[in-house]
Amino acid sequence: MAASKGLVGIMTTRKAGGRPFAEGRFFRELFQAARLVGVRLIVFSPLDINWEQGTVLGFVYRPGVGWQARYYPVPRIVYDRLFPSRGRWGLYFSQAARMRRAFRVTMMGRGLHGKWQMYRIVRRYEDLRPYLPETRLGSGRNLAIMLSRYDTVFVKPVFGSGGMGIASIRRASGGFTVDRVGHPRLRVNSLAGAVAALGGLNRRYLIQQGLKLNYLRGSTFDIRAIVQKNGEGQWQISGKAVRVGRRGNITSNLHTGGRAYSVTSVLQHSFGEKAEQIEQELDQLAIRVAQVMNKHAGPLCDLGLDMGVDVSGKVWLIEVNSKPGRKVFLQIGDREGRQKVVRTLMEYAKYLGEQRRQGR
Repeated sequence: MAASKGLVGIMTTRKAGGRPFAEGRFFRELFQAARLVGVRLIVFSPLDINWEQGTVLGFVYRPGVGWQARYYPVPRIVYDRLFPSRGRWGLYFSQAARMRRAFRVTMMGRGLHGKWQMYRIVRRYEDLRPYLPETRLGSGRNLAIMLSRYDTVFVKPVFGSGGMGIASIRRASGGFTVDRVGHPRLRVNSLAGAVAALGGLNRRYLIQQGLKLNYLRGSTFDIRAIVQKNGEGQWQISGKAVRVGRRGNITSNLHTGGRAYSVTSVLQHSFGEKAEQIEQELDQLAIRVAQVMNKHAGPLCDLGLDMGVDVSGKVWLIEVNSKPGRKVFLQIGDREGRQKVVRTLMEYAKYLGEQRRQGR
């Protein structure tokens, strides 16, 4: 059996069959990048660890052959891509925690504890506070306060991605308009009716100031930036793209029908001479937020930052995701950008391996 020295693992969930992983394409790209930078890579589930022998059923991808499995030593450097179903979160994460302790694993990154954690960390910093839309934990009282201040507010699950569970509440004549992703628009005549339309409101949700983001082709847009630690352990922006929501949708997420475009071209179209300055501000904000989040919620290696630019050209920080998707690069045809994102992950894994060998 091969030694664990230099072995890097992608930790995920798996299923039976020839396509054992939901992110199969991404993982295949990681194997290609690993070969280029000289990293030995496997994909595994923490449920497949043999604790007595210190081994795990690991999968490797062979071009033209497919996925092949055998037992390997538990990797000492692990990249977390766990997305368990709701009822199995506890099982997977207890096994992952046991693995970290038992084998002194170096994690490349970790999951953030929801959107509220990000907001609380970032608002500590005076230079970052102006970029944050006002945000409160979910309650009827906080909803009333926010709607007294803003024409529109957004209600978001503290945990979640892909735009699912997000709703907007807009003040309208004689009441409110409630838009929920995947549901028909509702008109209600009271705050209690708005809460009922949401199916209730508690601390598992955030209430956020609605932003007057700029428009492209009749829809609001935001910017997804992928910020990563590189082969020297330093933060860099590996790629970014504009996401434009489907007309009438309240989110720009690709999962809900959004489209992706080049950042530079959209900013130039929308802001003309101010575009270069705005893009520089977006880049500086992304790096600064990554450094702050790593300090307080790390170790992190790979973040997706969602930022917005309103009609006046002001930049806003909307969300920080610790397990970002990369579909935006495929949509804009930026294969080089996607390859850079994937390769950077493996370069950072190699860097961590060298640090371990040097006892750092």
